[in-house]
Amino acid sequence: MRATGVSAADASAEALGRFAIQSKIPDEALDIGGKVYYPHHLDMGRSAEDFQWRTKGITLEGVTLGLLEYGTPMKISTGDLETAYQVNFPRFGRMKFSQGNSVVLGSPSLAAIHGPVGPTTLQGWSEPTQLLGLKIPTSLMHQELEALLGRSAEKELAFEGSFDLTSHRGKEWRAAVELLIAGVSNPDSLLSSPLMAHAAVQYAVRGLLLSAPNNFSEELAGDAEAVGSAAVRRAIDFMESNAHLPITLEALAADAFVSPRALQLGFRKHLDTTPMDHLRSIRLRRVRSELISARPSTRVGDVAARWGFPHAGRFAIHYAKTFGEAPSQTLKKSTEPTAS
Repeated sequence: MRATGVSAADASAEALGRFAIQSKIPDEALDIGGKVYYPHHLDMGRSAEDFQWRTKGITLEGVTLGLLEYGTPMKISTGDLETAYQVNFPRFGRMKFSQGNSVVLGSPSLAAIHGPVGPTTLQGWSEPTQLLGLKIPTSLMHQELEALLGRSAEKELAFEGSFDLTSHRGKEWRAAVELLIAGVSNPDSLLSSPLMAHAAVQYAVRGLLLSAPNNFSEELAGDAEAVGSAAVRRAIDFMESNAHLPITLEALAADAFVSPRALQLGFRKHLDTTPMDHLRSIRLRRVRSELISARPSTRVGDVAARWGFPHAGRFAIHYAKTFGEAPSQTLKKSTEPTAS
């Protein structure tokens, strides 16, 4: 049985995207599995003649989500993961996970989280089991951690090793992961959109940081304090200079050297609005300025889209609410011939 969806020769983490692979040859499984996940060693509980292996998954924004099954009892051993954090739990069945002195008896209710440092082992498949594995690059994990903190992390991120998926936040996080799973077999998934893929991955990574016990949990759970007016002014200056470009809350916060939450609270405290609502107001003013001085051939939709309003209906509602007239009325007045 050869690989399906991705040939054995072509299977590599860089070229995968969506993948579905199966094999009855241990060496082939080791080779492909090492490229998709990590180099590893297999200890088989039965003869190699009974060997069956299949995996399918998807790689988005550098994060790999894989569903892994063996047809016989198996123990998988790896060295240090080095460049990634790994979250594992059986969608059905039971497994034993270990890294260093941490041992987790994983189930659909309990996940194991392995850090970049320390050999790991996965043992199971004595009964039908489907392992879900989420491989998150260390660089991405730290990037999202610092975005949540609003500062650089002065120490390495370390999870406690297990994650209760029956807790309130555990259930919410698993729901986010299920969204990623939906993209594994469905080519028409919303994840085909880069914007949706980015949002889904960010939700999964940040949700893990906020939900799974780690050495930053106390700080991440703390209430942010509203920033002062100077930080709000800096964010506004950034908006004014870059209103024609895509701007996220995270970009605003990073430029102001504060956390996204603290910036939101600062805008609410000092201006009684949100950063993104203020940005919309700036862009609406830019649109109005262009419409007032427009040529007769100008199209409202073109001007609106140039300033970040791709949806004509919603744009018209916001415009009329802000200026008391439809954008087409502004354009009409600006292009009417003046009386001599």
